[in-house]
Amino acid sequence: MTPADPGQAFPTAEYALLGGSGTGTEGSPEGDQRITVREREQVFKTPYGPTPPITSCLLMDEAGVARSVLFTRPHEMGEWDLGGRTAAARGHQSLALFWLLREAGVRRIVAEAGVASITQHFHPRDLIIPHDFIDFTPQYCGQLVPGSVISMREPFCPDLRDALWQRSRRFAADKATRVFNRAVHATVEGPRFETAAEVAALARLGGDVISQTVTPEVYLAREIGACFATVEMVLNYAEGVRPEWDFDLLRAIVREGAEELGGVALDALAALPAEATCSCAHHRQVGPVRSAAVGEPA
Repeated sequence: MTPADPGQAFPTAEYALLGGSGTGTEGSPEGDQRITVREREQVFKTPYGPTPPITSCLLMDEAGVARSVLFTRPHEMGEWDLGGRTAAARGHQSLALFWLLREAGVRRIVAEAGVASITQHFHPRDLIIPHDFIDFTPQYCGQLVPGSVISMREPFCPDLRDALWQRSRRFAADKATRVFNRAVHATVEGPRFETAAEVAALARLGGDVISQTVTPEVYLAREIGACFATVEMVLNYAEGVRPEWDFDLLRAIVREGAEELGGVALDALAALPAEATCSCAHHRQVGPVRSAAVGEPA
């Protein structure tokens, strides 16, 4: 572990938007008229290495009040990559990002992502707001505070999920698609896609959709005391769910529809009440297990 640069000026923000590498949000959030960019794609030195490029913005909420938002794409590899799309590299990148979010004072995090459907009930272009997850990735990430007790009761914040649900319904009505506010998200390690046998096993274990994102973000958010939720667009069927799936259709969905997913996430951030009513903070306890009372707020 290396020390952070003491000469750096870290941004401050209460909100963060995490873009997905599998969706077309390259222009988000700068293309939104509610956004004013303060600093563009800054990389910060942390004890865990460099962060991904982070854009600092002001988002005008529904009451006309500016909210400070940090935007980044944590799973998109670029010049900040620490050696490729490997478990160790991604683990360090995630720790670096959430260390920075903690230092910035972020308390509410919304993510967006593209997923594959493990079930025939969900179709390409459907919007999904998961309520739970199963993590099948290697436990490479570690903790920002070793020994902390992190309960994963209601892993996705109900306040954020409700805001995403309301905004997703409007999006779905405009685009003649569907939205679901319950699903179990299964996360696997990339970069390859899954085999049909692996997908069938995930379905038997209760998974509904699958991707290579959401973890470790969901539990690192809880560790830093932040609320977290995600809105996802089904891009394709997972291997074996249908006789075959069309890679050209996946590309078309990314090009034509998924680029608007960031707008749904911004809508939710702009609509959130200023005061949280959830219990997310009560599922976190800093300190060793032997001296912590599980369930008490930090």
